[in-house]
Amino acid sequence: MELGRIHLVEIQTQKIILETLTKKAAARCDGCLFYQKMSPMDKQYRIALTSLLGAAVFAFWMWLYPQAPHYQEQNQLFLFTWDYLGRRLVLPGGLADYISEFLVQLFYIRWAGALVMAALAVLLQVATWRASGEKRSLYAVSFIPSLLLLIYMGDMDVLVSYPVAIIMATMLCPLFVKAGWHRLWLFPVGWWMVGPVIMIPALLSVIKGHKWEDILALVWLFAGAYAQYRLLAAQYPLRDAFFGLNYYRLVEILPAMQVVIPVVTLLCILICGSGMDFRHPALVNGAVAAVLFAGTWFAVPLTFNKDAQETLAYDWLIRNQRYAEVIKRAEKYQPHNPVSACSVNMCLFMEGQLTNRFAEFYQCGIQGLVQPSVRDNLSDCTSQEILWMMGMPNITLQYAFDLQESIQNGRKSGRFTARIAECNIVNGWYDRASRYLDILSHSMFYRKWALERKAMIQNEALVSKDPVYAYIRSVRFKDDFITRYEGLDLMMAILYNQNKNNFMAAEYYSVWQQLKKMEGAE
Repeated sequence: MELGRIHLVEIQTQKIILETLTKKAAARCDGCLFYQKMSPMDKQYRIALTSLLGAAVFAFWMWLYPQAPHYQEQNQLFLFTWDYLGRRLVLPGGLADYISEFLVQLFYIRWAGALVMAALAVLLQVATWRASGEKRSLYAVSFIPSLLLLIYMGDMDVLVSYPVAIIMATMLCPLFVKAGWHRLWLFPVGWWMVGPVIMIPALLSVIKGHKWEDILALVWLFAGAYAQYRLLAAQYPLRDAFFGLNYYRLVEILPAMQVVIPVVTLLCILICGSGMDFRHPALVNGAVAAVLFAGTWFAVPLTFNKDAQETLAYDWLIRNQRYAEVIKRAEKYQPHNPVSACSVNMCLFMEGQLTNRFAEFYQCGIQGLVQPSVRDNLSDCTSQEILWMMGMPNITLQYAFDLQESIQNGRKSGRFTARIAECNIVNGWYDRASRYLDILSHSMFYRKWALERKAMIQNEALVSKDPVYAYIRSVRFKDDFITRYEGLDLMMAILYNQNKNNFMAAEYYSVWQQLKKMEGAE
């Protein structure tokens, strides 16, 4: 009798196991059928669309707006030191910020910057598509977050850490959906790694979970994030911590798009994962892609400030000594601001055309020759180049220092740090120069330059043989004195009188007097 009962239990157990395996096999079969519906033509179509996105974004940053990645690189200095890593990881979103700054240093090379931006756009699109689950449809919808980011980054103060954080958060979506109780530690760790955009996978896991425990997990996320903020980042305003410390360069401003894009990304994941079935999916995707392309085509010019981007282009070309190209651009369109006037006038001088052609371009008085010191991270760029070439290293030092200290999010700049070091070298202040060169020696693209200058200042003869430093030393002021911007033309006259080879000082003095007469006549 007992043996019969045992045998019956074994039969029932085997039956349950068989039913379970059958259900799993059926589920796998459904999945297989879903993927079988994806013909090779569909796969090629999707690869082609994604490749088109990458190619379009690469071309955009490579040829249309190469000055924007240059501006990002100019306003940070990534260092390969443990201290630099620690300073990033102690703040919410620090890992995304560290990764983004590592990538931004590559923007020093034009094609590398465009390639990184294209890779970020493709990664976000692919991450959005994969986060939508197994039963996916409307492939073109997954392009919306990448295109919105392209439009948003027309604002030159949007930091690359923002798209990096969104990509990381979107990649975490499948993990968060399947995490279960592991979300107790995933939520606070995720918030600390990528910042507030961790709400994308958190909300997705709640929506797909349909359980009251998921709501509690969301409450836990807010409570844990607030506790971390109070313990480790209370020096920052609460709004900045919960909307992103390093997403935007201007800390006092919160653009609406910074909130809109994560919400849209979440909606795109839900739409793609809704499993909608279409009789002609390729046709539907093509129509959606066409609408998105047209919308992006018209939206980009509306968000990219033409004057700001043109001013950045002048600065980028001057840094690369492409003076003739600045003049050609100004002949077609020149922004009416003192920074653009300074840039164009400098390039006219470098091409031997300042005296004859300056009246053909926009002028704003003497400020169009050399700007009075403006404490922001852009206005003095051309002025400090002019003052350096003219032989005023001390005033150049002031301009370069103000430029660096005016970077709103407290970062340093490889370009401005190098110029500060050069001013100290010309003045013979080698100990001070060495400190700046030590900093640059921990970077990627400024390291070789810094090590060469460190070796140079060990031997005074090498400094004297350097053509640039020797020239600046030969034309700079011989005596110390106190001056102000209004007396800058007199300083130019003094420079020329003490060294007749300083043609820049002579020509700038001449044009300065003409502009003063024009201002007086008006």
